[in-house]
Amino acid sequence: MSVGFGFSAGDFIAAIKLVGTVIDALRSSGQAGSEYRELVSQLLSLETALVQVKDFEFEETQYAEVVALRQAGAQCLRTIDDFWTKAQKYQPSLGNTATKGGRRVKNGWMRIRWVVCRTEDVAQFKADLMGHTQSILLLLATVQRSTSDIHDQRQDTRYKTLAAKMQEGYFGCMNRLTAVFDQGKELLASTAQILSINVKVFQIVLQIQDVLTKIPGQVERQQPVFLIDALGKPSPFHLEFVRSSEALLAVLKANLKHYGNAPAKIDKGQFTLEDSTTSRSINLNTEWETCFYPGQRVDMSMVFYKPHDTGIHAHEIDVLSICPRCNARAEGGIRKLIKW
Repeated sequence: MSVGFGFSAGDFIAAIKLVGTVIDALRSSGQAGSEYRELVSQLLSLETALVQVKDFEFEETQYAEVVALRQAGAQCLRTIDDFWTKAQKYQPSLGNTATKGGRRVKNGWMRIRWVVCRTEDVAQFKADLMGHTQSILLLLATVQRSTSDIHDQRQDTRYKTLAAKMQEGYFGCMNRLTAVFDQGKELLASTAQILSINVKVFQIVLQIQDVLTKIPGQVERQQPVFLIDALGKPSPFHLEFVRSSEALLAVLKANLKHYGNAPAKIDKGQFTLEDSTTSRSINLNTEWETCFYPGQRVDMSMVFYKPHDTGIHAHEIDVLSICPRCNARAEGGIRKLIKW
């Protein structure tokens, strides 16, 4: 099993939701064998561990550890998907419902005929789920133990201590697993592999977060907001210099003062600012700190009205619908983006 990256914050929440959905589906299916009951029990243990991570109240300086912990916890998504793929091989009628919305996922898991599933696949699934559960509890305990002295240690010393505590907990966890498992060395090895992989994910993400936190603050602060104004010209500005919407509007008016009625349109609010990446509209009437962030790319557009749009008089249309750059009149449908 390889370690995959490309996580998002939603992966962890998706893992909790998927585990809960599978539990509901299995309970609703009304099946009752010992293997089946043990599987539900193991899923409940995994859900409990994930919820404990979600509800963990951490110190601000523990952010890196919590990010790493949640991403390690999200690894169970792959295990559940892998078992679903195996179940499909013997039950083609299941289709791809487990990759769709929540209700379809539940319906798909309810339709699994467990008597058809290979016994070794179910045993493997339970072993892997136990590996995820134990690794999450191990890592959570490690992070919790570091809380008490987190304010008294230097950053580098804290990471070394965390690694030592993790290793100590790892061996303790393996001893418990050896006592619990009586299903053979192969399943124990599989569980140990899952546990080891999740610990590695935690360590790698922790190292990445450590590097990110050591980037000098001025590097981030030096990133300007990359604004493309209504004329298509780059107009980057630094948030350390432009500290309010009034200041930004003053700069925009000064930059466009030689282009017809552009300053007047800015005064009237007849323009839009939009995040280039997300297409989110930026409202300058909200708190300034929520409008922009360093490195953001923003597009500016002018707004032109038709007389029947807003009740403006026909004689005003000459002023409102003229491009400030080339004096061309606006053409095209209502609420359309026009490029002169």
